[in-house]
Amino acid sequence: MSTFSTTAFNTTSHPLWSRLNASQCWTRLPQHTSRPIGRPVTMATEHSLRLSLVPVYIVSNDKVLQDTGPRGPGVPTPALGSGFKLPAVTTVGLKVPWRELPCPLCNEVLNTARDGLGHFLRKHQARKISWFCVKCDISKPGLHSATCHAAKCEASKRTCPATNFAFVCGTCSSGFRTRRGLSVHAKKHGSADKKTDTHTLKTDVGTLKSCLERQFSDANIPPGCIHPLKSSPALVSRTLSLHVKLMRSSNKIRGRKPWKPRGLRAAKANRRDDYRAIQSLYKRDTAAAASLIIDGKEATRCNIHIKKIERAYSELWEKEDRYKGLGVFGTLPEANNEPLLMAITPSEVLAAIRGSRGKGAPGPDGIRKPHLLMWDKDGVKLAHIFNAILYNGKLPRLLKRSRTTLVPKSPDPLELSRVENWRPISLSSTILRLLSKILCDRLSEACPAHTSQKGFTRGEGCSTNLMLLDGVVRRAVRHKETLAVVFIDLARAFDSVSHQHIRDVLELRKVDAGICDLVSHLYKHACSRVLTSGGRTRPITLKVGVKQGDPMSPLLFNLCLDPLLAFLDQRGSGFSLSGQRITALAYADDLVLLSGSWTGMERNLLILEKFLDHTGLEVKIKKCGGFYLSASKQSVAVNNCAEWTIHADPVPMIDETRAYKYLGVLVNPKRGILPSDPAKEITVNMLVTYGIPRVVYGADMSLAGILGLRKTDLAIRNRVKAWLHLSQSTADGLFYSAKRDGGLGLPRLEKIIAISQVKRWCKMFQSGDVNSKALAPSLLPKLEIEKRWVAATGGEGEGSLLERLTQTSPVVVGKKWRDREYERWCGLRCQGRGLATFAKDPVSNCWLGSHKGLHESDYILALQLRSSTVGTLTTLSRWRRSSTNCRACGDGWEGIVHIVSQCKTFKKNRMANHNNICRILVVIGRTLGWEVKREKQDHLSSPGNRGLVIDVTICFEMNPSTLRRRAEAKVHKYEKFAPLVCNMFGLTNIKTFGFPLGARGKSHEGNSNVLREMGLPRSRTKEAAKLFSVAAIRGTTSILKIFKKHTRAT
Repeated sequence: MSTFSTTAFNTTSHPLWSRLNASQCWTRLPQHTSRPIGRPVTMATEHSLRLSLVPVYIVSNDKVLQDTGPRGPGVPTPALGSGFKLPAVTTVGLKVPWRELPCPLCNEVLNTARDGLGHFLRKHQARKISWFCVKCDISKPGLHSATCHAAKCEASKRTCPATNFAFVCGTCSSGFRTRRGLSVHAKKHGSADKKTDTHTLKTDVGTLKSCLERQFSDANIPPGCIHPLKSSPALVSRTLSLHVKLMRSSNKIRGRKPWKPRGLRAAKANRRDDYRAIQSLYKRDTAAAASLIIDGKEATRCNIHIKKIERAYSELWEKEDRYKGLGVFGTLPEANNEPLLMAITPSEVLAAIRGSRGKGAPGPDGIRKPHLLMWDKDGVKLAHIFNAILYNGKLPRLLKRSRTTLVPKSPDPLELSRVENWRPISLSSTILRLLSKILCDRLSEACPAHTSQKGFTRGEGCSTNLMLLDGVVRRAVRHKETLAVVFIDLARAFDSVSHQHIRDVLELRKVDAGICDLVSHLYKHACSRVLTSGGRTRPITLKVGVKQGDPMSPLLFNLCLDPLLAFLDQRGSGFSLSGQRITALAYADDLVLLSGSWTGMERNLLILEKFLDHTGLEVKIKKCGGFYLSASKQSVAVNNCAEWTIHADPVPMIDETRAYKYLGVLVNPKRGILPSDPAKEITVNMLVTYGIPRVVYGADMSLAGILGLRKTDLAIRNRVKAWLHLSQSTADGLFYSAKRDGGLGLPRLEKIIAISQVKRWCKMFQSGDVNSKALAPSLLPKLEIEKRWVAATGGEGEGSLLERLTQTSPVVVGKKWRDREYERWCGLRCQGRGLATFAKDPVSNCWLGSHKGLHESDYILALQLRSSTVGTLTTLSRWRRSSTNCRACGDGWEGIVHIVSQCKTFKKNRMANHNNICRILVVIGRTLGWEVKREKQDHLSSPGNRGLVIDVTICFEMNPSTLRRRAEAKVHKYEKFAPLVCNMFGLTNIKTFGFPLGARGKSHEGNSNVLREMGLPRSRTKEAAKLFSVAAIRGTTSILKIFKKHTRAT
């Protein structure tokens, strides 16, 4: 077995490091002691130190090992556990450039640096990740800075030629010709000239309970927290109930309820009430407001009689369990219990709380995210409660209650008159959802779902299944191959799965008994009340089914389907392609069975029938569908065969004139996924967030044509121009450039869909799933993806399409398309004037995302001002020979620059804008303790006889140097008056500054230095700069409003 060496130091004066891997990983060592565990590993220590004083964690290729040497009697023995969760005092170091390597703790292969970062944070819960250059060992705070340094680092790479060099580093195996070279190098590790000694460590394996017993003792329980090992289920329940009552009684969470009209329909008669209702709804629930605006309807409520709903769900959830056991489906892979055998930490709890939705609906106890953050801001109390629940294996009764809301499955009112067309979403307590989220993350790592199951798993599972299905159908038609496909619709699958089924699967996979007991207890005596328009039903006991809305439910359901998928792989008849056999594609309860023959599909359906008989699940035969492609030398026939049956019910056959809806797209027997029409009516924030995503999915999955996407982009631009009252000649750059560059940041379907498709194929060619990677070359639609590559990257890259897809990182595909749009916009002769000034300036462009401080009319004029499309004679008479003299003053050409900064008619308005900026500066100065004197320039003096002379100027920013030159001119103008000002006000030190602002909102970088000189904290300087930028724009738009009124009058 390979070993790693390290050198130990006195922890009071040196940071203690232990190398995890000789090439790329280190771990910062914890400063506490522990019983020796682990395999034999060589550990180096300093001769002059006693081993008991040097706690060291050493990591081999497959185990975390600890050693502290001898310890006195009565010394507690903390343990790391066997879940490879690093202690809180541990820091992991990773090296770049990255080379693929297995994790030293768990042997999981880490392909990229980002994989390594996520792996150590998520699985091993490292407190901190440090990055090091593999060439020079320099430390960097983040991955980006480390990779940038590594690309430019000129230091020679270290080698490990012990035979070529006389002196070899014991930490990283670098070789040197002289002892001096080794000692200088060793200082980088903080370990110069340390001698080594070896010690042997051993392993220890336990259960969840034993790990908790080793970790907790009376001495390490914080005040106010329950003891996880000494708290009975009844005590945990009483304690939690008391905390819930205290949280609910808190007045700090209560806020003013938003105004709500009697009904949106009743308010339509009054436009002001209608507007107020929409604004209120937008603030409370943006998604509901988007649905109301885009779809023209309010949130649908279930109007079915409460008795009918209660009877339906009583029959569904309280029915007799028909589960008979897995039988022949009981061959499953064993789970890796390591992620489960560890205590829940406060950092995990805090991450789960912060990752939850702040405005998410509460459970029956009324507890929300703000309650938990106020009660347990560090996550310590909840962590101890959760650990007590883990140790007992029982859930408090308070957390077993839930309320169920009904969500429509269809927009058709006729279909919504039946209960089965409503999806029940059960909301438990927020506390239980946090625990379920933590357990789900651990259990998904311990028990990964079958590779054919893509539902609710990390990665692009939905798109992977669609790509495989579409590729198989198109290939079968193109190469005239026989193919059988059957779509399976399981009837109320989530609401029908047996709780004993879940328990059996976990036990067959040998999941820790404590976790099995807790998962079983989650549903023991659990109940829910269904909310309807007529009130709440009685509490209905959940004897079968999992709660839709609980974070762990999708994983439990996936695990219940794993026996079927595994048996189909072993005994089923699939479709062979590129040496791989595809038998089933699963996305949660959406199943697709595939085979290369009619009899093979019949065999697969018999396996499905047997599984249904064992588990008590059912199929909804009317919603199933299938087709059979029989190949000949000249053509492919559709459904030239007998019907398949499931429990004697015939499977509906799909002919070539129809299509089956699978995962939101239509699949045709001969054409695969049918192209969707993205150019439908979409009625600038909600368009981007809720409107465009509605059409992106279908267009992306169906390889919609580039020409059709261009037409849709044109329709969207025209609609946005109409909404914002922009000229039809407005350049595309305003819509598609990034907000940081001064654009609206709208998605361009022609680009984003092509980028998404290319990224998806890059991921498939570089996938860790062996089956998907092997099938990718055979299923790739080369002509279509070549066109998408050009649209996404502009034709960048060398080599064949397969080489580009294999070698190009998905992260970099299409990353610069907005930059190209911005460059094209800046290159325009008229509308691109001065735009380079606003490049990569989030302060000057802050109003584009949220026009806070600007009225709607100001926002529209500001967009026209930014795009140089204000209705002046210069703009209106472009390419025409007509007079362009200013209609306001009659002198000079009527352009934006003239009106904003030169026209005599609006001089008073410009002065008012200037004075408004000065007033804001005065307020800031007086707030910071300055005495302000207003002259032609602003003079601010402090009690310490120090003064500042600040001259405000507003000008039209024509190029990036305009504001800088104005600031320099102001400084040069008033510097010569500095002695006079000192004598007038009795000052000893005075500084002169210019404070230029752009008429279009450009904020000069030097203005931040002025604000900091005034004493404004750095944290508030950016917000102050945004305030000045918006104020300057508002002043300019007020001038344009007066100009428009003046021209209309003339």
